[in-house]
Amino acid sequence: MLDTSILIGGKQLPAGIEASISAVSISELHFGLLVAPDEDVRAERVARMGLIEARFPNPLPLDDRVARAWAQLQAAVVRRGAQPRTRMADLAIAATAIAHGAVLITANTKDLKVVEDLVQIRTL
Repeated sequence: MLDTSILIGGKQLPAGIEASISAVSISELHFGLLVAPDEDVRAERVARMGLIEARFPNPLPLDDRVARAWAQLQAAVVRRGAQPRTRMADLAIAATAIAHGAVLITANTKDLKVVEDLVQIRTL
């Protein structure tokens, strides 16, 4: 499963990867589009969003399985002395990967460092 950092980074995936995305990434991308600082950036983000939504028309939803995995990750973050609120979207995406038995492919591991032992993570 691709993290939002991969989607916005435009990195090429290695051959043979069967990819999916989380509905949370769609939310993050739409938010970025809505708060674009100017029309040129907004146009670029609209184009990227269109390509992503065309390639991944059925993002993995936030369902009850994801919600339970998300709560477990948040609790683990608290037990480990960190603040889950600062990384809620990242944890929701990681929970989606856990609930679907997927490896999370990301370009940014720092937000998940505190739970890296609970999520299968691969970096590009």
